[in-house]
Amino acid sequence: MKKKVVVLGSTGSIGKATLRVIDEQKDRFEVLGLSCKENVKTLNEQIERFRPRYVCVFDENKKRLIKGKGFKILLGLDGLKEMIHAGPDIVVNALPGSTGLIPTMEALKIGTVLALANKESVVMAGRIVREYLEKYKAKLIPVDSEHSALYQLLKTVNRDEVKSIILTASGGPFKDFSKDQLKKVRPADALKHPIWKMGKKITLDSATLMNKGLEVIEARWLFGFDVDRIKVLIHPESILHGLLELIDESFMAYMAYPDMMIPISYALNQEERHAISLPKLGIDSAMKLTFYPPDVDRFPALKLAYEALKEGDSAQITLNTSNEVVSTAFLENKIRFTDIPVIIERVLERHPKKEIILDLESVWEIYHWAKGYTEELLRKGY
Repeated sequence: MKKKVVVLGSTGSIGKATLRVIDEQKDRFEVLGLSCKENVKTLNEQIERFRPRYVCVFDENKKRLIKGKGFKILLGLDGLKEMIHAGPDIVVNALPGSTGLIPTMEALKIGTVLALANKESVVMAGRIVREYLEKYKAKLIPVDSEHSALYQLLKTVNRDEVKSIILTASGGPFKDFSKDQLKKVRPADALKHPIWKMGKKITLDSATLMNKGLEVIEARWLFGFDVDRIKVLIHPESILHGLLELIDESFMAYMAYPDMMIPISYALNQEERHAISLPKLGIDSAMKLTFYPPDVDRFPALKLAYEALKEGDSAQITLNTSNEVVSTAFLENKIRFTDIPVIIERVLERHPKKEIILDLESVWEIYHWAKGYTEELLRKGY
């Protein structure tokens, strides 16, 4: 029997990579549902190729542009929920930003396999995600390359043998820029990642190192390690995706060609490995691997993420929400690149502090406060 897959965010970089995996492994999977927010042209191409039973968009005007027959057209968050409850074996959540939180919770509630690429879900509600995993007997397999690496490495050792877990970061396009140079970068510059081809939000987050900060928070909730045992190394080649530092002063590492099809295939196949059409990594030839610590003076967003994780749940929600607002402002040329962490820090200083949050209503209360206050600072020129 083929596994039925719902792909949320099918027209983004992760969604497209997911469909490439399904196309290569069509004897194992079939597409039950697809969703997108903006790119209906690509969605129509995907509909024609994969023949889903459900298609969901977020805008009534986009709904009218969908072509084809033989499937049900759904709208908005309610449509996503209906598609998730339509009987998939696997839900791939590749939605960007806080939009992915509700679909994550819905997938966990039905006890399906959740292949999660939406890190913001865990950043905003990691404590609740862990509760849902236990309560509903669901399975979450991370799709981020770094978390997939750590997920696989941790299966090979006893947890009491692990001193720390280490996430790697490429450093983004500005890793060698001075502070003065960083003040002058433009949105177009920030959207040119040296290794990965990703959507605008995650590409910008990679340039500020906020993406790695969010991944540190995600790792805390996925793997249950205290913040002091989660480290980050800059690794420009993006070949080594995760490391375990062990108590006997040895290390275990996961290396792979930098392509998201690898962790996606591992998640779709529920921790089995299958052949994928990718270039060979080439470790039999000369290969340079570079590592050095992140510079949180030039890239303070990573430091803010660590501080938010130490402070508690409300700080993590505030960090994520404020970052979404200021990232949009930068991409719209309203603020400088270096303003991004400054504004986020000011919002964090004023946020309504709550160390432990156990319900989604409180999550959304903090979200709306942080969004409103960040927008107010932007209006006032902060």
